[in-house]
Amino acid sequence: MPELEISKKNKHSIERLTKTIRQRNYKKATAYTYLKYNIDFLNFADKPAEKINLKDLNRYMEYLRKKKVSSSTIQINVSSLKMFFEDVMKMDLFRGFQRPVREYNNPNAITYKEMQNILKAASINPKHELMCGLVYFGGMRVGELISLKWNHLDLKRKMIQIKSSISSQSRNLEMTSELANLIRKYEKEVLVSSNAFLFPGKNPGSHTTSRNVERIISEIGKASGIGSPVTVFTLRHSRALHLIADGFPLDQVKDFLGHKTLASTESYIPIKKNLRAAVREKSKQDALRNIRKKFKTG
Repeated sequence: MPELEISKKNKHSIERLTKTIRQRNYKKATAYTYLKYNIDFLNFADKPAEKINLKDLNRYMEYLRKKKVSSSTIQINVSSLKMFFEDVMKMDLFRGFQRPVREYNNPNAITYKEMQNILKAASINPKHELMCGLVYFGGMRVGELISLKWNHLDLKRKMIQIKSSISSQSRNLEMTSELANLIRKYEKEVLVSSNAFLFPGKNPGSHTTSRNVERIISEIGKASGIGSPVTVFTLRHSRALHLIADGFPLDQVKDFLGHKTLASTESYIPIKKNLRAAVREKSKQDALRNIRKKFKTG
């Protein structure tokens, strides 16, 4: 991981941020992102964190926009800075701050038929088939998938415990019959130990890596005949769109995906936020019709 240049005036503040990140047990990539974006901002403002104000924050957002930084990267910057100033520095910096509008981009998604082709291509290997099934039927992030242990699965009650370092993302998931069948199939192939990881790594007591899972799913996507790249997020996004297309309420989809806010779930429906209520509702219904037409599973 590259070294980050920290000015003397903010060394203590960044040490406090580092300590908080360690306590929250963030993944290395997430920890690095939070540190980098806060250090970049403090270097831009060129003043101690304690003296940062709303004007500095707005100037930085404008600077990022002029640099043509992507909308998603700006959103991550805002989240990183918000965590630092509110949770670590205990500053009310974001009162009056208008978060930049998130630009909607259609998520890379596949149809239900294409998903069936993926499961068919993966069926020769129960482990790979279950990986695909858990990401799709369980709507799991890659970190949630690799952290699964056998004692998180309850085949009798048909429930899965999804644990996350972010408490709002931890949740209990109802196991579909398709998923239960895939788990039983994989269970016959491996040595099951209650506290062991579902997908073990090379070293004893470790789990497989996110990179390995992404590689496996990418190769299965190619083997199934899908032309565009297939990733963990492709399967997760596809499941969300399939549920919306099948008429599931957005709040249920939110809980299923482990989203913190309904706004994250609503981003699957490409409508502008600053429209009149009647126009916005019509746009929403048009968008839902398009989603149903393309992604309905029935």
